[in-house]
Formats: sequence, C-alpha cells, structure tokens
Amino acid sequence: MTRNTLAGVVSIALTLTTAGCQGAEGAPGDDAAPVPVELGSRDVAAATRADLIAGLPVSGTLTPAVDVRIASPIAEVLEAVLVKEGQAVVRGQVLARFRTAVVRPAALSAEAQRRVAAADYERMQNLLREGAVSERDVEATLVALRAAEAAEALARQRLAEAAVRAPVSGVVAQRHVQAGDRVKDGDPLFRLVNVNELEFEASVPSQYAAEVRPGALATLSLSGSAGAVSGRVARVNATVDPATRQLQVYVIVPNRDGRLVGGLFASGRIVLREVRGAVAIPQSGLRSDAGGAYVLAVVGNELMRRDVTPGVSDDVAGLVEIVAGLSEGDVIVVGAAEGLAPGQSVGLPGRES
Repeated sequence: MTRNTLAGVVSIALTLTTAGCQGAEGAPGDDAAPVPVELGSRDVAAATRADLIAGLPVSGTLTPAVDVRIASPIAEVLEAVLVKEGQAVVRGQVLARFRTAVVRPAALSAEAQRRVAAADYERMQNLLREGAVSERDVEATLVALRAAEAAEALARQRLAEAAVRAPVSGVVAQRHVQAGDRVKDGDPLFRLVNVNELEFEASVPSQYAAEVRPGALATLSLSGSAGAVSGRVARVNATVDPATRQLQVYVIVPNRDGRLVGGLFASGRIVLREVRGAVAIPQSGLRSDAGGAYVLAVVGNELMRRDVTPGVSDDVAGLVEIVAGLSEGDVIVVGAAEGLAPGQSVGLPGRES
C-alpha cells in the first residue's frame, strides 16, 4: 500500500474518497478500509526525561563593579604623573604628585602657629593658677589654639593631597593629565576600574518583580565568544521605570582569572525555576483549546487526545515539562496538525499500518 506524507493529507484523503466510492465494476465502495495518514519522523516525538530551566531572558553590558574617577583635590601644577593607562595599581599607590613649593611652606607655617598658640594657652593656665589672669583670658587663648590646630590640619591635608594616591586596587582605565599640566580643583585626573567582579545590568518586565530575587542564578553568553559565564543577582531596583514598565536588575559576575573585560555585551537568562528528570516534550507538541492543555498522542495506529498538565517551560531547550497526562516514551504529534484529529488512523516511520 502506497503511503502519503503529512503534507498531502487533505488532497490524498479527497482522492481516496472518490476512488473508494467506485468498485471494480463501478459499484459503491462504502465499506472500503480508511487509509492511515503517514507521519514523518519530524512530525512526532517521544516524551523523554530532561533537566529543565524556566528562565527570564535578559541582555545587557558587563561593566566593572568598581569604577572610580579621581578628581584633582587642589588647584596646582602637576610635577609628575607616575602611571599609564592599562597599568595595574594597588590601593595607596602614588599616581601623581603636585608641585609642593607653595603648600609645603604653608604647612610648616601652620605648624609653627599651632605651637605658639599651644604655648600661650599653657602660660595663661599657669597665670590663672597664680591669680594673675581671669578665666576669660584663658578661654580666649584656648579658642586661638583650636583655630591654629584646625589651620594646621588643613595645611597638612593639602600637603598630603599633593600626592594623589589610588583609593582602590585596580587598573588605570583613563589618564586625563600629563606632567606639567595646571589643573583646577575638581578637574578629572584618572579613572580606575577593578574587573575582579563585573556587573551586568538588565531590564525585566515588572510582572516578574516578585520572582526575581537577590541570589538568583544568571547564565550569560558573551558576544563574539563561545564561552558562557554565570553570576548571581546582587540587587533589584525598588521602583519600576514609569515609561517602560521595566525593572532594573543587577547581576555580579566573578572574574578572578581576569579573562573578561568591561564593555562586553552579553545575553542569557535569570533562572526562576529548575526541575531535574522531568517528563518533557517539545513545546510545539503542547496544544490548548477551551478544554485546556492537551497533546495528540499516537496510541497504536490511532491519534488520541490526552489532556495534560504542563509545568516548567524551557525556552532555550525548546521543551516543556508534563506534570500529568503523559509517561516517558509516549509518542505525540509535534508542529502543525492541520487535517489531524483524535480517532484518525496514522502510520509511523518504520511501523506497519
């Protein structure tokens, strides 16, 4: 018996019906046996056991978790710039030095004034014990001493700021100045980044706000790289963008081996739920109507409707969990099912009808 492909179900059925109405002598053929529809190997699939992940798709850019911009603390001429872009530095390392021809004498002068004020205060205390001065006179010298101490602290701070030090360990990403430049207070000097950890920022629909929690696993694929990285959700914004109704999520990606750099584009998913060893079928095999979710199962050589309870849907694997209604090994129809209906006879590849 010649078999027909699923693509020609409708035309073949019409041909067979017309031919079946005539016997060899033109007699009616109402008792002719129905011809089963041949299903190809791509039209069916068996329920299998699989590990599934329900994930929320995300995309964004990896940026250094530590990104520090260093501005000039004083208005002065840079005497030396000691680092270059791309150079690794440690916390406290001197990056540049300002000219100290002005600030150093100011610091020495402030120290001398503080010593004079301290000596005056001590002398006034001795005179107070002898009854030679009033308490008000002592208080005045104490005020002068406190003012001198503050002036000295400020002068020392300015002297210390003449040496620009790295506030964190990292890499010099940008250097904005050269030796001999005169800068103003607040002018940019350096940008330091630390890529031991990278931050991935993504937007997710607001309806998932209750499901995305700190600590959730995120798996990411890097643009232009066959490798994948993983991280954990570190923070979830407390407010939704009113224009897009999106929620910002921040994922920390470890980078201890230093193979990643800031600015890489990545895409992947945040894991919401995971099941292992689930009975699963291709997503294209799950159907629904007013009666609920169902599949077209091949039982013997006949199609049967099986009502099922779906579970986790894994969009990456293209599989969906079937909690109830199917067993491992059950064969179902996948993809488009035009012309197929429960009760219809079908044939499978390699199986006699």
